Amino acid sequence: MLFGKKEPPTRSEIITEADVARSKGKLKKAIAGYRKALEMEPKDPAVHVKLAPLLARVNEAEASLQSFRTAAQGHLDKGFADKALAVYTQAAETFPTQVNLWQQVAQMNLAKGRRADAVKMFLRGRLLLRGKDERREAIALLKEALALEPTLFDPRLDLALLLSRQYLPAEAMALLDPMVKELKGAQLRQVRWTMFRVSPSLGALWRWLRNAPAGG
Repeated sequence: MLFGKKEPPTRSEIITEADVARSKGKLKKAIAGYRKALEMEPKDPAVHVKLAPLLARVNEAEASLQSFRTAAQGHLDKGFADKALAVYTQAAETFPTQVNLWQQVAQMNLAKGRRADAVKMFLRGRLLLRGKDERREAIALLKEALALEPTLFDPRLDLALLLSRQYLPAEAMALLDPMVKELKGAQLRQVRWTMFRVSPSLGALWRWLRNAPAGG
């Protein structure tokens, strides 16, 4: 009608407008739009998966995590396990210190028989944790990876060094000692060098030097 009231935007139009705002970097406007759309359909996974990373960017961590979880559960409820896995993976990448998210991703991979992918996810999480204040989480992820695949070489050395930096040299050496009997050549030399770094001593240095020719 010419003089009638303007019809309110449909939910689809609200989402489209939010999408445009997101593409232009207008985060607050996009967030407001997605939240308005969710008032009409609170569990819509497609909207939550758009909203979650934006909330993380504006430092609304708890709300972001909740949206990620709601999106994942929404996909699971519809039988879309791979979509849920993708959401949890994105959440873990966004919040790498949340060990439970990496565990969730790993468990979902294991449920599908993807053991190697589960290990890769734990190692991916460790790769993202490089800060001194993130060592505990990095250690937890490495332990999870090694629980699934105990023979991993580099992660074992990495874990030993992290343990020593957290003032746990005995635990680090307990991890390294069996490797001395298992390995030889270049790998043994790496183990000996890591042992020296964990517990510096003349004896440890001599044992590393003694293995130097074999590692050459």
